[in-house]
Amino acid sequence: MRIASVENENGVSSLINSHFDKKEVLVDRIESIDDLLFSDLSGYDLILVDMTHNKCLQVIQFIKQKTKIPVIYLTERYKKNPLEQEIDDKDFIIHSLTREEFVKDIFNKVEELREANIISLGICSLEEDNGIFRIGNDILDLTKSEIAICSILIKNMGRVLSKDEIVDKMNDRGIQTTERSVREYIRKIRTQFKKAKTDPIKTVSRQGYQWILDKCENDSK
Repeated sequence: MRIASVENENGVSSLINSHFDKKEVLVDRIESIDDLLFSDLSGYDLILVDMTHNKCLQVIQFIKQKTKIPVIYLTERYKKNPLEQEIDDKDFIIHSLTREEFVKDIFNKVEELREANIISLGICSLEEDNGIFRIGNDILDLTKSEIAICSILIKNMGRVLSKDEIVDKMNDRGIQTTERSVREYIRKIRTQFKKAKTDPIKTVSRQGYQWILDKCENDSK
């Protein structure tokens, strides 16, 4: 998981880093609101805005027009802001009125996002944040791009995705790739699953690929 954090006074970056494993939760500190406006936000899972002035609300309005990444913002100075009603979207915006609330809201949201990014398929599980695909106690040898393809196909289970669609969805995740690379990634994924005596991906001629494994079974029977 990757977090963008705009901090004003006593930053929360070090607090987050001390609370979560840096390999699982990476915090990028952004020095100012203006820097946030010109940042590529596509690779982030959460945005934190630790500011105490009105301008941050205008920026959050702008962010919402560009992305669906959730934002937690702190405005200790304003108990009620005239712009608050315009961004009353709890799935997108969390408004913290005190620093204690801010920290609590961050920890709760990180845990929520981490849980949402674990896909369970019987004895299989895909941990997107950690880049891990488990079958029982075994971890498959998959790269970040191969994990992303598994995730994309699983989340579109039942649909056939063309190589072009997969490329677009990977680009949305900040992973640049090509149709030729997608074909090679899927070959490697199949090689790993073959060791577990299963084939989760179906090739549909001239259309694309479909994830067909909705549950991993214990093969020890």
